[in-house]
Amino acid sequence: MPQAIFTYRPNAQKTYGLFDEILTPEVLRDICHRITGQNQYQVVRDTSTYNKGRLLLLEWQGTKNYISLSETEIAGRNSSLQSVPTAINIFYADPSANKRLYYYFMPHVGNPFTDYHLFAYKLLMTAGVRFLNIGDYYHGNLQPYSNVDEIIQDRNDNQQSNASNNSSYVSRTIDKIQIYAKVYGASKYESTLLALAVAHIADNPIDLYNICEQDLSQLPQSSLNTLAHIPNLTIHNTSLTFDRRQLFDTPERNELRSSAYTYNLFQRIGYKKCALCGCDIPQIIQGAHIWGVSEISHNVNLSDEEKFVHATNGHNGLWLCQNHHKLFDADILLFSPEGHLLVRDNVPHSSAEYLQTITTSHELPRNILSDDFRWYLSQHNALKTDIHCHRLFA
Repeated sequence: MPQAIFTYRPNAQKTYGLFDEILTPEVLRDICHRITGQNQYQVVRDTSTYNKGRLLLLEWQGTKNYISLSETEIAGRNSSLQSVPTAINIFYADPSANKRLYYYFMPHVGNPFTDYHLFAYKLLMTAGVRFLNIGDYYHGNLQPYSNVDEIIQDRNDNQQSNASNNSSYVSRTIDKIQIYAKVYGASKYESTLLALAVAHIADNPIDLYNICEQDLSQLPQSSLNTLAHIPNLTIHNTSLTFDRRQLFDTPERNELRSSAYTYNLFQRIGYKKCALCGCDIPQIIQGAHIWGVSEISHNVNLSDEEKFVHATNGHNGLWLCQNHHKLFDADILLFSPEGHLLVRDNVPHSSAEYLQTITTSHELPRNILSDDFRWYLSQHNALKTDIHCHRLFA
């Protein structure tokens, strides 16, 4: 029987000989047995460069098995996961027909099973990564996601419980799936993992909005090469500078389809949920400007820079379902300075009864009523002084 061949690079970028130290015979034997069913192996140390992705390669019977190793000291959210996107990129860059990607938990200290880690592991499973020994450390039942709505729900729950996780968002419209993610800082690779997982179960084309810090920022080329393997994915690199041009180059300047504005709403309020009826079906929830883009654009007292800041400010909006958004834009529904829901006096009684039927909240939630939001509301209401209205739920 031919032996399995392990190949690894012993040096980490900052620690000489790290993988010589942690890849003990016991660890190698365990990995070998779990993948090949036998214990005989050879080891090749590649000292040509440092180890990227905490990777170990096991070649066996014509198959290249990539194993991404967890950290041995887990101190925070990204610990045990920060090298995985690099491992994924290296795996996808290999043109071999027979290859597999695994994740292996090294003996460790710390907790690699926080809510965020569990979410990430499910994403990895959905993207096709196999876990070799998770059952040795975690006794819950982790399964890959079966549809995008499950990812949206889990991401929402995870971000509500830990505000520091608010770096990327998944949503959908009627005919598209959207991923909004930063491409800078510690979370710059998260969009790659989300995109790969979503692509495995997507029922619609995917728009990936990479929120760049500046025009010069974008995902590393290795990540872009990985994403190029997804046939139904379109990447949109966007930034405040890009969206500023989009607004100012639009002749009418009465509408801003800005991914930065949507991302800012996600960051401030959280996942899509109508503030007036509680509907959380993302396909019909929209970001509604309070001080409208058309009104902002035609304000002669504002510079172009100020107009753009107001048009993309996350405090200048809220999530509304399509019905309530149209009712608000048509000035049938308004809000008092205190956030109470108002209806026009001249709305027929039967229509008012219908509005009460489809509306479950008579005032805006406190998390929406920031000081900045109230200021935008005052700008909106200053243009509606000729409209007489009363409390819908008076």
